[in-house]
Amino acid sequence: HPQERDGIQGCSFAIWAPFVARVSVIGSFNHFDGRIHQMREVDPCGIYEIFIPDVGAGEEYCFEIKSKAGDIFRREDPFAFAKSKENEGCALITNPPEMIWHDEAFLQSRKKADKAEMPLSICEISPDLFLADRKIAEDDIYLSEALLHLVQENGFNAVEFMPVMEHDDADPYAVTNFFALSSKIGRMEHFMKVIDTLHRNGIRVILDFPATFFSEKNQSLFRANGSPLYEYAEPTKERQPKSGYLTFDFGRKEVVNYLLSCALYWCSLFHVDGLRITDIAKIIYLDYDRPPGGWIPNIYGGNQNLEAEDFVKTLNQTVHKKDSGILMITKETANWPKVTTSAKEGGLGFDYKWNSGWARDFFAYMDNDPLYRSGHHNELVFSLIYHYTEHFLLSFSHEDIGGFSEMLSRMPGDSRQKEAGVRFAIAYLMVHPGRKMIFRGVCEIEADHEKHLRTLMQDLNRLYFEHPALYELDDAEGGFEWINSMAAQECMMSFVRHGKKEEDMLLVVCNMAGIPREFTVGVPRDGKYTEILNTDAREYGGNGLGNGTEVLEVVKREADGREFSIQVKVAASSLLVLRFVPYTAQENKIRLIRHETYVKMEEEQDESREALRKKQEAEEEKLLAELRKKYELEMSRQEESIREKYHKIEAEKIMHVVKASAKKTE
Repeated sequence: HPQERDGIQGCSFAIWAPFVARVSVIGSFNHFDGRIHQMREVDPCGIYEIFIPDVGAGEEYCFEIKSKAGDIFRREDPFAFAKSKENEGCALITNPPEMIWHDEAFLQSRKKADKAEMPLSICEISPDLFLADRKIAEDDIYLSEALLHLVQENGFNAVEFMPVMEHDDADPYAVTNFFALSSKIGRMEHFMKVIDTLHRNGIRVILDFPATFFSEKNQSLFRANGSPLYEYAEPTKERQPKSGYLTFDFGRKEVVNYLLSCALYWCSLFHVDGLRITDIAKIIYLDYDRPPGGWIPNIYGGNQNLEAEDFVKTLNQTVHKKDSGILMITKETANWPKVTTSAKEGGLGFDYKWNSGWARDFFAYMDNDPLYRSGHHNELVFSLIYHYTEHFLLSFSHEDIGGFSEMLSRMPGDSRQKEAGVRFAIAYLMVHPGRKMIFRGVCEIEADHEKHLRTLMQDLNRLYFEHPALYELDDAEGGFEWINSMAAQECMMSFVRHGKKEEDMLLVVCNMAGIPREFTVGVPRDGKYTEILNTDAREYGGNGLGNGTEVLEVVKREADGREFSIQVKVAASSLLVLRFVPYTAQENKIRLIRHETYVKMEEEQDESREALRKKQEAEEEKLLAELRKKYELEMSRQEESIREKYHKIEAEKIMHVVKASAKKTE
C-alpha cells in the first residue's frame, strides 16, 4: 500500500508464501521483470516484504513466485483493494479514500438496538443485476438514489447485497479477490457514499460473505505458493463435492487470520452493518455431501470439522467485539444445534439463521393444486414446532425463488389463481414469526403486476413495522398462539401474534383452498376485530372479497376450543390480518349498562315466565279436574245404563226358561 518511509514516497508490499525459493513484485513500474524487485523474507513462516520508492496509486502489479523446484508463476495480491481491468491477473495499487461519513448517529443507534426484538425487513439485491446495462457515473448519484428509492418505496429497513467483492461474471459467489470491490459497482468511495446515504435514511447494509469456500479462478488464493496453501491439502477436505469449490484450510492460523481481517475490513472501512456467511454446514460437517469412505473422522471419531467450528465461533466473537451492533447471519442446512446461541453457552454465536427449511416446506405445500393440499398440511405448520430452537430469519431469497416470474410459475391454476398464490406467499412470510428477507426480483416485476404487488409490499412492510406483535416476541413462545392448525380438509389455518401489550394482538386467518369460505373463528379475547389487511383487496389485484371496514363483534359462541368467536369471510388463496380492538372505557360502561339491563330483563322475564307457568299449571289442573269429574259422571251413567240393559236381557232369558219348563210339566 502507498506510504512514506524516511521521507521517501513509495509503496509497501507483503505476501505470505512459505516454502518457496523467491518472491518478487512485478508491475508496470519494472516492466514485469521479477529479477528487479525481489522481496525479503521477514518471518520464518513465509512472510515476504519490500518497499519500492516512487511507486504509487494506479500502478499495476502482481507477485512472481519461484518454487524450490524452479517453476516460476504469477499470483495476484490476496489483499489487493482493486483489480486491473486491462491486465488480467494484476491488481492496482490503491489508497483507501478518506471518506467523510455522516452516519455516526446511525452507528450509535445500531449498538443500542435489541437484536431479539427489533424489526428487520431485508431486500436482497444482486449488484450485478441491479447495475446491468447501466453506466456508473463518476459520482455515485445513480446507485445511491436508485437503491434508496427501491428500498424506501417498498418499505424495507435493510438491504443485503450478494457479493460485492470482485467475482467471476458467471457466478457472483466465485469471489476472485476478497478485499477488492467489484469494478461494476465503481470505486471504493462510490460504495462508501452509497452506504452513507442508506445509513442517513435509517437503512442497514448487509453483505454476503462467502467465507466458507473459494474458486479456482481466484488467482490470489488457489495454490498460492504452487501447492495447497489457503485450501486443504487433504483430498477428503479440499473440495466441496457438489460445487467443486475449494474449502479454506481452517487449521492454518494464517488462513483464519486472512478471513478475520477481511470481515473486519468490510465492517470497519465501509461501515457495513452485517455479514451473511454462506452455508456453514458444508464446512462444519466432514461428511457433508460425501459418501461413506469419502471422509475421515476427526480425532474424536466424529463427523464435525473442529477447526471450522472454532473458526466460525472466532469470526462471530471477533466481529461482535469490534461492534456489538453488527449482525452476523448464516445459512445452515444440516441442523447443527445452537447456531444462534452465544459461544459462551456452547453455540456458534450468530445473531440470525436463515430458515431454509421453512421456504422449502412452504413451497412444497403451495406447489400442489388446492384440491390436494389437504394431504400436505403438515408441511405448512411444521415450522412452528422447531421455530424457537434458533433466532430465525425467513427468506424468499435468490436461491428460493429467483424473481416474480419464477415465483408465479410455481403456483398452480390460471393467471388469477397464480397471482393470488404469490400475494398469499408474501403475506404469509410477513406474518410468520421470524425476521424477513425478500429478493429484489420479487419487488421489480412486469408492468401489469407492478403496481398491485408493489402496493401490497408497501402495505405489508408498513403493517410489519407499525405492529409490534409481528416482531417484538419473534423468539418467545408467548408471541405466537395457534387458533386452528388442524383444519387440513378445509385448507385453512388461523393464529394469533402477540406483542408485549395485550392490545397489540393480531389475528391471522388463512384460506389456502381454491374457493372462498366463511369461517367461524375462535378468538382468545372478547372485544372487536377489524380487518387491516386482505390479500384479495382490489388494490392488490384481487377480487375484493372480504369483510371491508365492518367491525366484527365477538359473540359468545364456542369455536376452536374458545369461549368467544367471530364470523369472517375469506377469499380463495388469501390471507386476512385482523386487529384486536379492546373496548374503550365508555364502551365498557355502555356494555355494563347493557349487561345489567339484560340481566334485569332476563330476571324479570324469568319471574314472569315462572308466574305464567304456575298459573298455567293451576288452570290446567282445575280444567283437568272438571273434565275428570265430567268424564267420571258420564262413565258412571253409561255403566249404569249398560248394567240395566244386560239385567233386562238376563231377566227375559230366565223368564223364557221358566215358561218352557212349566209347559213340559203340564
